[in-house]
Amino acid sequence: MKTVQVLPWLLGLIWAGQAAAAPAIALSDVRHASLVAVARTGDGLVAVGDHGVVALSADGQQWRQARSVPVDGLLTAVSFVDQRQGWAVGHGGVLLHSVDGGQNWTLQQRLEGKPVLLSVLFTDAHHGLVVGAYGYAARTADGGVSWQPMPIGEEGDEFHLNQVFQAADASLFIVGEAGHAYRSSDQGASWQVLDTGVSGSLWTGTGLRDGRVLLAGMSGRVLLGDSQGRHWRVLDSGSREAISAVTQLNDGRVALVSNSGLMAISDSQVTHFTSAQREDRLNLAALAAHSGHLLLFGAAGVIDGVAPDAKAAVTARQASENAPR
Repeated sequence: MKTVQVLPWLLGLIWAGQAAAAPAIALSDVRHASLVAVARTGDGLVAVGDHGVVALSADGQQWRQARSVPVDGLLTAVSFVDQRQGWAVGHGGVLLHSVDGGQNWTLQQRLEGKPVLLSVLFTDAHHGLVVGAYGYAARTADGGVSWQPMPIGEEGDEFHLNQVFQAADASLFIVGEAGHAYRSSDQGASWQVLDTGVSGSLWTGTGLRDGRVLLAGMSGRVLLGDSQGRHWRVLDSGSREAISAVTQLNDGRVALVSNSGLMAISDSQVTHFTSAQREDRLNLAALAAHSGHLLLFGAAGVIDGVAPDAKAAVTARQASENAPR
């Protein structure tokens, strides 16, 4: 299952306060809502964002707003395990649960301490993890009813943990501030500290289908590693702006976006990227491949991006391996 974390430019909103008790705002056109994360529900998509907005689509083109969301704060991440059951997290330790494909949501928990939650991943209907600001991490084995703290890194570490994701071999990875990354092979019971060789914050990552792992973050940095996270190769994304989200396409290529409107797509072996800078430099927070197109999500809502096999339209260039460390 995939999950996508909150865009760096939206962190300022997160510190602003706790999730309110009021329900989500109702919009006339949810396609233009500020959206920061997206997840698949079988053939459909569910995106979440500010003011408790949840947007649903069966085809990637027509979008509708969820019927019932009990909070109006910023929702930062979403994870579905099948077509019906999913979870979303956000301000104030909010954990929302849906059993009908995202149409209706209930407030399942406000996690102790009301942490700022930045990422959620459920690997099945019972086992899930959340991570967030100041080193917050917890896991559940009962579908989110109860949660246990997960010690990550050294005692006293308070680095923000930005995303948790699953690799092809079912191992789990967490990426965070200051180049920190961690791997677990036992469903989060214990975590190995990884040496990424970089000091800039890592915002996002994904497990590739061939077993490799890709991390990305500040200064356009992209790291490609083996399945164990022991060895990392630095790739150039074609930008020095923060990479906010990555996804692997059906043909094996990797697509990514940045908070300055960068779109980049790798070759099939993921050895280099061809990048294009959007002229409007829109802040982009998430992306998903659907029906032959890349859908982009951000402050302007849902944006129909280029087809994955199309040549970049503006300022395209092939990147070389000289990204900053």
